[in-house]
Amino acid sequence: MTEATGSSKINSRQNLVGLGITFMCASAFMGSVVDVAVKGATAELGTAQIVFLRTLFAIPLALLLCHYQGGLETLATKRWGWQLYRGILATVMSIGFFYGIAKMELVTAMMLLYLSPVLIVLLARPLLGERVSIAQWLGVLIAFGGVMVVLAATQMQWNPAALSVLLASLCWALLSLSNRALANTESAGSLAFYILPVSLVVTGALAVTQWVAPSLNTWLLLLLAGCGGGLLHYFAARAYRHTNAATVAPFEYTTLLWAALAAFYFWDELPEATIWVGGSAIILGGLISSLEHKRT
Repeated sequence: MTEATGSSKINSRQNLVGLGITFMCASAFMGSVVDVAVKGATAELGTAQIVFLRTLFAIPLALLLCHYQGGLETLATKRWGWQLYRGILATVMSIGFFYGIAKMELVTAMMLLYLSPVLIVLLARPLLGERVSIAQWLGVLIAFGGVMVVLAATQMQWNPAALSVLLASLCWALLSLSNRALANTESAGSLAFYILPVSLVVTGALAVTQWVAPSLNTWLLLLLAGCGGGLLHYFAARAYRHTNAATVAPFEYTTLLWAALAAFYFWDELPEATIWVGGSAIILGGLISSLEHKRT
């Protein structure tokens, strides 16, 4: 292999990593859009109805993205078991997190959700066969310590809202790893689409007995959440297609910047210093685990 060929391959890999990071940052931004819109809708609607209506709006967008990516034939899949599994994960994740942000400050709930990159590193061993180093274990301990600090600072301990967000974090980690596992056999459009029908059916059944007619403003928030949710999963799928899970996982943290600004602007939410300390520990632990993963 000539020096020019080797340099070209290195540049190509770097470009793919950069593209993966860009898609993850875009996914994180859309995640903040969804979180803020849902937080606004929780004042009027229950969690199941919010997830149902958001999913209803997301389906046309997901189909449009599939059409853009190569036509609706890109929805063809032979991995129905995987798709059902991903749909269940996405449903539990949405219900858990949306319930949490209805009961907690948005930034606090997001800090607990940020445990997911650490869980990605831990679960990559049994699910993807990736080794966990001593430094990664250190990152895990730091992150879990941060979770304890956040829970203590909010005096929530292990109440249903906190537990629901932690469950959502686990589901998001598993969903992210499934993106990587299926990246070579499924299109980004199909990965974004097939999580939606399960959410629609499950949350529709849960919401029908406690249905509330949304106001115009809430309809607009749900439309924004639906479009943002569709783009979130699409961008995440594209990110994991271009590089490994541990490389792009830290860039999920950029969601916090946008969400913190919005929470302060719309709801005057400004978490106390202790929560920021705990959240910083969670993020630091995730970064140590993820960055060490790239060297091993």
